[in-house]
Amino acid sequence: MEVKNEEGKMWEGKTAEDLLLLGEEYLVEGKYEEAIEVYREIVKKEPILPTLAKACNDCGTAYASLEQHEMAIGFFNAALNLRTYLMDEGISACYNLGQVYRIIGDEEKAEEYFQRGDMIKREHIRRDEQAQRIFAAEKP
Repeated sequence: MEVKNEEGKMWEGKTAEDLLLLGEEYLVEGKYEEAIEVYREIVKKEPILPTLAKACNDCGTAYASLEQHEMAIGFFNAALNLRTYLMDEGISACYNLGQVYRIIGDEEKAEEYFQRGDMIKREHIRRDEQAQRIFAAEKP
């Protein structure tokens, strides 16, 4: 027997990772309330940290799209707290926070997060270049 939430959506048997894909589909389709519902369900499942980090960032995106800026900020900050588990180490969460702060008129905080995202991005580039030099030096 499948357990459904109050709107009849089926969650039982789905992993947090399955739900993450569903949430992403809802985001792309502009179904932000449905996406938020899915991301909240992911959190209840106590997923692995990379899944939780991505769900927090994506949930922030859904809230930002609904102009619920305080909720968006909370979820983007949660994603940043888990940034070591994000593929981009929090670059997108920083830029997302910068955008939200700009929208609500806090240009100082917006700039702070844009700069933080740029710094992480530069560090990625530096590490990639260093790895390429190491691998190039190892070739016979």
